[in-house]
Amino acid sequence: MVTRSHYVATGYVYDRNADSFLLILHKKSGRWLPPGGHLVEGEEPHQGVLRELFEEIGVQGRIIDMLDTPNVDTPATAQLPSPFCILRETISSEIEGEEHIHIDFVYAMEINLSEPLALCSEEVALAKWVPTENIGNIDTYDNVKQVCQAISAISVTLVVE
Repeated sequence: MVTRSHYVATGYVYDRNADSFLLILHKKSGRWLPPGGHLVEGEEPHQGVLRELFEEIGVQGRIIDMLDTPNVDTPATAQLPSPFCILRETISSEIEGEEHIHIDFVYAMEINLSEPLALCSEEVALAKWVPTENIGNIDTYDNVKQVCQAISAISVTLVVE
């Protein structure tokens, strides 16, 4: 069996006030997903997620550090924005005997809620805000549901403390 690994970055756009996620109906998969995609050669994950967000929904985003990562950069060493998590995802392939793996750098993100979306018609059919309480009812992957629940749970903890 041939296994190919690709580096990807995914941005879970989160509205803390509404406890909702902006998801897109991805044309290729036919499922509701957060914006994201493959990194281009030499691209750092945080740059890729910002690029993918802009390409797919036409807005600038900001990475949220929900894990309160300590700042350890030095004048000689830059610290990159920390992903919320990193996933290894097996992607089904149309080619028999070939496995496709995504090493997915997952980021929690915010956008300017008043900025209009400009969806990439080649990749995105629709976009909508989905409340966390409804994530379990949409057609998406289990890992998307899990990440949404985890981001929401941490956000609630941060607000309460």
